[in-house]
Amino acid sequence: MVLLTAPVLVCPMLAARLVTRGVPALTLIHVSLGCLVVGDAALLLFSPDVAIAVVALPMIVTGAGMGLAAGLVDGQALAEADPAKAGMAAGFLNTLRLGSEAIAVAVYGSALATALGSRISGSIGAHAGAGHAGLVAGQAAGGDLARAAEVSGATDRRGFADFLTRAYDSAFHSVLLGLAVACLVLCAVVLVLLRGGNRPEQHAA
Repeated sequence: MVLLTAPVLVCPMLAARLVTRGVPALTLIHVSLGCLVVGDAALLLFSPDVAIAVVALPMIVTGAGMGLAAGLVDGQALAEADPAKAGMAAGFLNTLRLGSEAIAVAVYGSALATALGSRISGSIGAHAGAGHAGLVAGQAAGGDLARAAEVSGATDRRGFADFLTRAYDSAFHSVLLGLAVACLVLCAVVLVLLRGGNRPEQHAA
């Protein structure tokens, strides 16, 4: 996880230096959105047997996508607000950020649990003695595959644990694809809003 979080600490400082040297803030925001899409899609390289070196680059790219725009978004948003209402605008921005993050985490967890539960329910009958699909899915979604295999009652615990690993991997990939599509759609929406908005400099020109 350090590979994912380290760029979030470093990239805001890098972005500030680039803006100081004349790089447009919006250009960096566009780059950050591209990094999020590419990095998220590249996380499909994850598999139960993958080496950490294989997923290092996608995680760094994803972290860079989060870090590059971290401070720039605030500055761009507050620049559009009336200076007399800067405090209210900052509060509204932080409310949107924290609220959307909480919703996103909940949606991701729900989507992963639903996809995993569907895969387990559809194939658990192929394993001798295995049952309690809902309980097994709940344990597996929480990452405790050993406990999930235990509560299933499967005769072949090792084989059932391997099945759970493959099911989790498949569900994770499906959710990643959904997130990549959502990022692409949001990128398109942002670009449309930026091109169609009435910016102060346009009026000044």
